[in-house]
Amino acid sequence: MTHAYPDYYVDDVQRELGAMLDYAINICGENLADFYARFLSSGIAHFIFLAYPKFIGLSGTELALLVAERTGAPMPEKEPLICVSSPEYWTGWTLAYISWYLNLDFGTLRQKGVGAERICNLFHPFHEADISKTVDYIQNIIQEHDANENALKRQRNLIGMTQEELARLSGIPLRVIRSYEQGKRSLGNAGAQTVMRLCQALSCRMEDIVI
Repeated sequence: MTHAYPDYYVDDVQRELGAMLDYAINICGENLADFYARFLSSGIAHFIFLAYPKFIGLSGTELALLVAERTGAPMPEKEPLICVSSPEYWTGWTLAYISWYLNLDFGTLRQKGVGAERICNLFHPFHEADISKTVDYIQNIIQEHDANENALKRQRNLIGMTQEELARLSGIPLRVIRSYEQGKRSLGNAGAQTVMRLCQALSCRMEDIVI
């Protein structure tokens, strides 16, 4: 498998992303989901995925402060009493490894249902297990996501229907249909009425689009 960058960077990236989230959340009082979204929008996540030395060389505290500065909500610098056993530290540490191992940038992982909150919720029981167990679990999540994403698009293409036509026939907004096909939303989490309207428009069974 091709990884995101040379393996000699992995430990450093895991350690610093873990420290970044622990510092931001547990020391500075940031919300995990909100701060992680800012991390992605700041551009720093992209440069870390590309293994830019300028960013890999920063400490977790420096990364957190830079994210805050770049996203227009600077945090006061506090003493970095990092707790390596916290769920937030483990979340950053795990996300760094998964991104490297699967060669998927952090934004793509979140689109596929693997964001900071999802990982943090796996702290119990995975934090004491080998990282390979977490990777296997995440790969199953991604495979299920991709299967659901592709199923709707595949069914629509099968009958030669455009997204615009599906939106008109189903009464579901075009932007929502696009978000399902792009993987930003999961049909597995959609309401029964939404799924039924899509099935009626596509003349298919529920299991044809929700895998």
